[in-house]
Amino acid sequence: MSRFHSMVSRRDFMKAVGLAGAGLGASAAISPVFHDMDEFMSSPTAEWKRPWYVKNRELEDPTVELDWSL
Repeated sequence: MSRFHSMVSRRDFMKAVGLAGAGLGASAAISPVFHDMDEFMSSPTAEWKRPWYVKNRELEDPTVELDWSL
């Protein structure tokens, strides 16, 4: 049965678990922490990353003329 399964020793398994845990811990320590939505919205990461050709338009400033009398 050993030829159907790869052999991983306990040492190799625990080494892989330790490296994965260290990687997750480092990524959690580096990422910014926001406590509420006000902190998030006031941070510079809350801005939209749009291409240069996309313009910001106001909600009630459409690009085409609307006939509201219908």
